[in-house]
Amino acid sequence: MQDMRTDIVEKVQESLEKMRKSKGELPDFLEIMAQETPDVFLHHLDSKDFAMHYTDLPDKCKVLICLAVSAALGLEKMTESFALSAKKHEIPYEEAVHAILLARFVKSSSVFGESMAVLKLLKKDKCRE
Repeated sequence: MQDMRTDIVEKVQESLEKMRKSKGELPDFLEIMAQETPDVFLHHLDSKDFAMHYTDLPDKCKVLICLAVSAALGLEKMTESFALSAKKHEIPYEEAVHAILLARFVKSSSVFGESMAVLKLLKKDKCRE
C-alpha cells in the first residue's frame, strides 16, 4: 500500500513539474489539490487530458472556448490561466477579445431566454387590468 502511495506522490510531482515548465505559474487550487488530495489531482489531470484531446479540434479553438467559458462563468483565475494559454498558443489579442464578446453575447442572451415565461406572465396579468 505504501508503494502505491509513493507512486501517486511521485506521479503528482512529475506532473506539477511538467506543468510548471509549460505554463510557468500554476493556479493555487492545483497546488493545493496536488498536496491535499493527490489522487483527486491525478483524476483531474486525466479528465483534462480526455476533454482536451477528445477530437482533433485545433488547440487554438480549444483554448478560445475555454477562455470564453471561463470569462462567461466569471472564473477570474481560470480566465487568467486560459489567457496565458492563449499567449502560449500565439492567439492574437483580437481573437481572444472576440471569443470573450461571443461568450458575453450568449450569457446576456440567456437572461432574455430565461425570463420569457415571466414576461409572458406579467403581460397576461397586465391584460386583465
